Amino acid sequence: MLVLKPIAVMLRPILLSCGSVALALCFFESAAPAQQPPVAGSRYDVTNYRIEVQLNPDEHVLRAGADITFVPQDATRSIVFELNGSLHVDGVEKDGHALTGVVQDAVGAGALGPNVRIDLGQVVPAGQPATLRIRWSGALTSPEGGPLANKRLAYVGPEGSYLMYASRWFPFHDYAADRATSEITVIVPTGVQVGGISDEPVTPQVDKTGTTRFRFVNKQPVLIGNFIAGQYVVKSLRYGKYELQFFVKPGSENRISNYGESMGRALEFYTNQYGAPTFGSRFVVAQTDDEAIEAYSGPGILFLASRFFDAARPASDERLQREVAYQWWGQSIGLKSFDDAWISQGLAEWSAFALRESTLNGAQLDAAQREEQERALTFEQTSSIVRAPAALDDQSAAYQSIVLYKGAMVFRMLRETLGKDQFNDLLRQFLDQYRNKSASIDDFERLTSKVAGKNMRYFFAQWVEGTGVPEFNVDYQIIRTRAGKFRTRGTVRQNFENLHMPVELTLRSEGDSQTKTLYLDGRSEDFDFESNGQPIAAEVDPNDKILRMSDELKVSIVARRGIELFREGQYAEAQQQLESALKLDRNNA
Repeated sequence: MLVLKPIAVMLRPILLSCGSVALALCFFESAAPAQQPPVAGSRYDVTNYRIEVQLNPDEHVLRAGADITFVPQDATRSIVFELNGSLHVDGVEKDGHALTGVVQDAVGAGALGPNVRIDLGQVVPAGQPATLRIRWSGALTSPEGGPLANKRLAYVGPEGSYLMYASRWFPFHDYAADRATSEITVIVPTGVQVGGISDEPVTPQVDKTGTTRFRFVNKQPVLIGNFIAGQYVVKSLRYGKYELQFFVKPGSENRISNYGESMGRALEFYTNQYGAPTFGSRFVVAQTDDEAIEAYSGPGILFLASRFFDAARPASDERLQREVAYQWWGQSIGLKSFDDAWISQGLAEWSAFALRESTLNGAQLDAAQREEQERALTFEQTSSIVRAPAALDDQSAAYQSIVLYKGAMVFRMLRETLGKDQFNDLLRQFLDQYRNKSASIDDFERLTSKVAGKNMRYFFAQWVEGTGVPEFNVDYQIIRTRAGKFRTRGTVRQNFENLHMPVELTLRSEGDSQTKTLYLDGRSEDFDFESNGQPIAAEVDPNDKILRMSDELKVSIVARRGIELFREGQYAEAQQQLESALKLDRNNA
């Protein structure tokens, strides 16, 4: 799932000439802006949309009109919507009267990015519902006017059209947080298929004008406005209780069966672990193109670029399983703000890893655990999890490492701290309590403390709000007993302040090995093993469950960082990191 920050923030790295995928380095020289007061006219809640949108693929044009019902949180005479800069507001009415005080900023010079400010003609009291009728139109052919400089989130054309919520193709505010009910009618040339999610059956209505109308209804508040339209191959698969409906371009059918099985398995696993998602039982998978964002999730729908359907490329089951998890963490539960991305993106990556963990064993499981740990540590010092959304471009390798992979590891450590049963109960309660609502990291922390039966502030302060990881070392002595066995006594030490968590310690001996769980409540903890065979080594955290550092990990992490920087075109920095990895490796030899 793409969780884009507000447009104005996304444009900042582009202005710094950092390229399409901005690096954390760009932000080291440009501190995050100070907290700004709310923009006048921005404190309101949209409760319902009634939209009619017509797509003209041959002309690449969208024309739409909407009745938008909202409730101001403060008495206000003006209201501000975000709107894609490629679209133009053609008219605004309130109570049947045209409003003339309409100012559109298509460039996005202000704090919100491209927007439209509407003078309501009179003050609307706080808490009093009001409805605006807005008409708008424009061509959607390129990323221009959207939140990303080089990737489309909306397109209208004969090859296939797509509209994603994040593109701001309709007027909204409070990105990823303001959910609404809706009735949306999509009008397309007859012969074009339209896919989307609806709480009522979608029955195409053919008009005499050569167009067909598709009506989609959302009775529960969701992040609306995700549609696919074109002359697609439409195929449905059944996996357990779920129907997966694919909209793919001719020639792309080869991946449907495998993807259906992989995503169906993920849907079943997450349902069993956490409970049912909000979208129901039908899940739409829609093929876009390679000029679109690679993957994007909306309620009950997943958009995938054409590269996912290229038979010459390896299938990406891990990515798809994470995208499916957003139906729970990001869709069934929304975010109060972009700063809370960890409880969506980090929890989705954790859920996908938990699925892999449940199916792997032996060397494959060891490799998966090690890779997740390395990814989590690659840019760990760059930012804390809670600060990353404000400090980093959410498309950068640094952001992905911190929020997704470190985020997933923090959930894993929380599971180890609470125990599996209590942790699973926490996630089920989280879904139940905040279903169809928005939540914050603070909300999740309060619920964690409640479920744990103790104050968990220390855990969140250390792992979510802080940076740095412990490094362990082991000292021990071996004593031969009168019974001919071996007694291994020693101490596990670490360099981290106020570490409170269970840590596994494995003693490897000739013929066997033993694992004990120590609870570190400070800098050290003693241990005592008895074994039949001669002890060979004592290993802390053998299953890579903890964010920690070691000489071996340092080499892997620096090398991985160099690879990620190379992929982003930062060749000088990449070479520096790879040379550092070689130097570290020689020093450890």
